[in-house]
Amino acid sequence: MLQTALVGFREVDSPDAWRIEVVVDGVVWGHIDRGGGTYRYFEGPRNDITWSFADLGLERLEARIRATVIAESPSGRPRAQLVRQPE
Repeated sequence: MLQTALVGFREVDSPDAWRIEVVVDGVVWGHIDRGGGTYRYFEGPRNDITWSFADLGLERLEARIRATVIAESPSGRPRAQLVRQPE
C-alpha cells in the first residue's frame, strides 16, 4: 500500500515580506516569494539567495513545485498530494 506525502503551501505572516512556505510531510522544503512581477521558488528551508524556478502565475508555480516533489520521490517512496494548509 502506497502512502501519500502531503505537499502544502502556507502563507507566512511576516512584517518583512510576503512569503509562502512549501511544506512536505510537515517539513519546510522551501518557499515562494514575489518580486519583479513574478513568483519565485527557493528550494531549501534557509535558501534566500538562489531561486530554482519562477512563474508569473502562483497556481502554475505551485503545480510545478508539486510535480517536482513527485518526480524527486524515489520509487517506492510516498506519492505527493497537494494540500492547501490553513493560514
